[in-house]
Amino acid sequence: MILEKVVIAIAIFVSYFLQTSVDFFALGSIKPDFILILTVYFALYRGAFAAVWIGFFGGILQDINLGGYTNLVQQDVRYYIGTSALAKTIVGFVTGKIAHNINKEATSLVAVIVFLASFAKGIIMFFTVAIFHSSTHASALITIVIPEALFTAVLSIVWFRLLRWAFPTVEKTETQGVIRRMGR
Repeated sequence: MILEKVVIAIAIFVSYFLQTSVDFFALGSIKPDFILILTVYFALYRGAFAAVWIGFFGGILQDINLGGYTNLVQQDVRYYIGTSALAKTIVGFVTGKIAHNINKEATSLVAVIVFLASFAKGIIMFFTVAIFHSSTHASALITIVIPEALFTAVLSIVWFRLLRWAFPTVEKTETQGVIRRMGR
């Protein structure tokens, strides 16, 4: 149990490192959201509770370093702590609640789920910044949110395979819980 939490913490830090330090995955200013992919992975395999915590801690870690939100009107980056954590927590919870009956082996379906989750995260962050901090420009939805969601969805195919290798017991734990509830 403790070892599993340590491995999850390592996965959060690896996702954070890939997202913040490695420019290999960047297409211009667009980077995939590896922490969101990890959150969606655990939402699908472990449910809403695990995804909420991973989304929150990964989001806070990201906000500390990358909490910048590009304001296209004034051409600057402003830092808002908590926007990413809030968005990833909400997306992790909702994904975990609605996606428990989804075929997790269908790669294209998983990519669509990650795209929708990334798009929802971007919209939540956009409106959070607009409501609580400053005015934002609607073109950010087209120039930032949609390309990031597409790029994240494409890379999620490979990242999910790596996560299945790193967390082989995630699927077993879920099926064992179902078997226990069924009384077998």
